[in-house]
Amino acid sequence: MLKSLPPRWRHLINSLAYTALVAVAAGLGYLTFRATEHRHGPQPGSEPPESVSVPLIDVNAFSARKEKSSDAERLNVSLRLRLTTGTPVDCYVYILARNEHVSPKLWVVWPTLAVRAVTAGGHFRGGLPPTGEPVQLTSSWTRISATLQHPPGQPPFDTVTLYVLNARGEVLLERPFAL
Repeated sequence: MLKSLPPRWRHLINSLAYTALVAVAAGLGYLTFRATEHRHGPQPGSEPPESVSVPLIDVNAFSARKEKSSDAERLNVSLRLRLTTGTPVDCYVYILARNEHVSPKLWVVWPTLAVRAVTAGGHFRGGLPPTGEPVQLTSSWTRISATLQHPPGQPPFDTVTLYVLNARGEVLLERPFAL
């Protein structure tokens, strides 16, 4: 087939074929290098890999139950917390139930004395850790049970958010739960 073409075209086609062959060989060499480098890890002196983030606090067995009597409505929240480290940590726990779909926003916080830690719009502002429920977390499970009073005749809460703060007011855990 190439013999029927003029010599000039044959030379051009051969050059293009040789260039494509060299490009394929270089690409395969690069992919082989990347695969072996990934398998053996980075070379000494190169940038260390980022450490895998392990959560400080585990949450387990979250449950929320709505109760209604003739004179009151309540939301009972229960969950378990534990540390992933061996050193105990003194913490303060807050539970904030909200309904974002009504106006004005409907919210309630537990413990009830922690109302100063929440803005008028129902957003947690923190910074006042002693108003929360004091808990010493360890590597074994600690059960938290909270009863949040629901205003009678109002729509139900749609979200419960758990906040765990250390003694300096830093948020260690913020975890929303849909109801």
